[in-house]
Amino acid sequence: MKIVLLSTGRGLRPERIEELRARLGLLPSDRMCLVAWQRSGSPLPVDRHLVVGPHLLIGGGRGTDQKVQQPAPLDALQEASAVEEGASANALVSEAAAARTREKLATAMLPVWHPRRVRSAVAWRVRRLKRRVSLRTRIRRNVQLRRIRNRLPSGASLGFAASCLWAGKVHNMTRAADIVIALDTPSHRGAWTLARRVPGPDVVIGIPPAKRLLELRQLDSPVSPS
Repeated sequence: MKIVLLSTGRGLRPERIEELRARLGLLPSDRMCLVAWQRSGSPLPVDRHLVVGPHLLIGGGRGTDQKVQQPAPLDALQEASAVEEGASANALVSEAAAARTREKLATAMLPVWHPRRVRSAVAWRVRRLKRRVSLRTRIRRNVQLRRIRNRLPSGASLGFAASCLWAGKVHNMTRAADIVIALDTPSHRGAWTLARRVPGPDVVIGIPPAKRLLELRQLDSPVSPS
């Protein structure tokens, strides 16, 4: 089984891909590919990751392949050494935390204008200022705000559909697929374009319809006699 995902959202993470595989009930042998509008921050656990915009619109939106996550299983020896390293690291962290607690208590006992206490107060205000500066980043990464932004009408829907229409790599990827799934609202137009231009795969909107379709395919598939 080969699944192709369509997405225009930002910040797709490996955890999100694993969650989608679990929700669809895919087997380890099932292949999953991704056609995305935005680059991801890290390699994703898919067979192929194709990015079609918006940085490629000037060049025709033909698509570029992004590096994917390669499985790297660990043997028993490596796992045991990793456990030992983790235990020693936890012990070092506990000792460092206890030392910081003792230092804070000693600083609190000093006079108000003692140089060490003044330095501690300045460092606290600097950390508070940094948290205020990072507030914009936290708002931008908020999941609910991203969902609302994805539902707003924007140029991403039209640009993604145009890239799906022009890119031969997208056609070749979806032509060999069994199911094409549009994950978000702006990718619906691209899914509709592929459904009209590329014969073969079933094109659905969202994970629940895709899961029902996969269940129907499993019921219709012949069972080999034991």
